[in-house]
Amino acid sequence: MAPVKISYVVSFSSQDPKYPAENLLSEGSVRPWLGCPQDRSSRLSVELQLERASPIGYVDIGNCGCAFLQIEVGRSSWPPDQPYLTLVPTVTLMTPNDSKLGQNLCGVRMFKEADFPVPVVGQHWDRLRLTCSQPFSPRSRFGLSFIRLRTPQEPEPPRPPLGLSQLSPPARLTLPVPRRPSAEEQLRSHLCQLEGAVAAGSPAYLSRPARMVLSAVRSRALR
Repeated sequence: MAPVKISYVVSFSSQDPKYPAENLLSEGSVRPWLGCPQDRSSRLSVELQLERASPIGYVDIGNCGCAFLQIEVGRSSWPPDQPYLTLVPTVTLMTPNDSKLGQNLCGVRMFKEADFPVPVVGQHWDRLRLTCSQPFSPRSRFGLSFIRLRTPQEPEPPRPPLGLSQLSPPARLTLPVPRRPSAEEQLRSHLCQLEGAVAAGSPAYLSRPARMVLSAVRSRALR
């Protein structure tokens, strides 16, 4: 959502030399654009060139005595006879009673994408035309005090799905590796089974020949 700057005034139907249409270009001070004091047409229009072609998401308007306002958009590349498209249909800024009494002259209206017709939403525009009217008080001077444009709010980029590489590794269960029995242990277990020895295969309960075989195997392992 960035500001859309206005470069210059392309054309206008009327202006007061003290309050020209160029005042709408100012982003700091608020000085109105008013019609010529001798103009009694009750209708004003101004066409503005934007700094670059941009989608328009928000429009803020400062009123200065207008009863009705319409906003249209176009492109500088279009031929002169091509009609502009409506961005904001004609809206009421002042009631007939307020217009006649000179009350509530300086209201502010804010428009967003939901207020715009579907065909113009999301398109890029570099021309803007404002048409103001005040039919209820022909002798009063009217115009606009400011205009602010902004691009639409950009949607947040979708987050990528969580990949397997981003998942926390599962806890690993380390099991003890069974120790392989030695040749001596295997032989002693076998001899105990053959002779029916007790006490978990203790060599004290083996016969003398069996103990001699077991001793020979142990001696060879040590060598």
